[in-house]
Amino acid sequence: MNSKTALFIIDAQMNMFDPEHPVHDAKGILMKLQSLLTLARASSTQVVFIQNNGGPGEVDEPRTEGWLIHPELMIRDGDLLIQKTQVDAFTETDLAARLRRQGIQKLVIAGMQSEYCIAGNCRKARELGFDVVLVTDAHTTYASQGKEAFEIIDAVNDSLRDVVTFWHVQDLLNV
Repeated sequence: MNSKTALFIIDAQMNMFDPEHPVHDAKGILMKLQSLLTLARASSTQVVFIQNNGGPGEVDEPRTEGWLIHPELMIRDGDLLIQKTQVDAFTETDLAARLRRQGIQKLVIAGMQSEYCIAGNCRKARELGFDVVLVTDAHTTYASQGKEAFEIIDAVNDSLRDVVTFWHVQDLLNV
């Protein structure tokens, strides 16, 4: 990673790690996101936290506990925090313009939920002309519609083959 790269941490909010209903491999994903943050900060890579704003009564309703970014993923001075109400963080925000002003050309994407915000951000970023890297072992979701979470994750990875470059956390740590 470098100064022309931004690390997107998508929807790593408390509701995703709720002990009653956590995303698949919640502890493992949290550790991988922490590793990616450490690497990004050590290499002067822009960190972008994407935070979903749910509607009234939803688990990620603004200013509720479930809406908060997980405390083990501390936001620091210089990090961007983008709040979204759509699947991708570019729609109805100034995110693309902010990244372009900084000269950012490549986005490294990790977080939640694979079939929604991860896939949506990968596709929209590519459409906007950014190089996109998906950290294949640092995104997750819930089991849904009769499929296990790992099946959904694999299907998302397969669907993005023509859109992104794939890296694993270990690949990034070994660079």
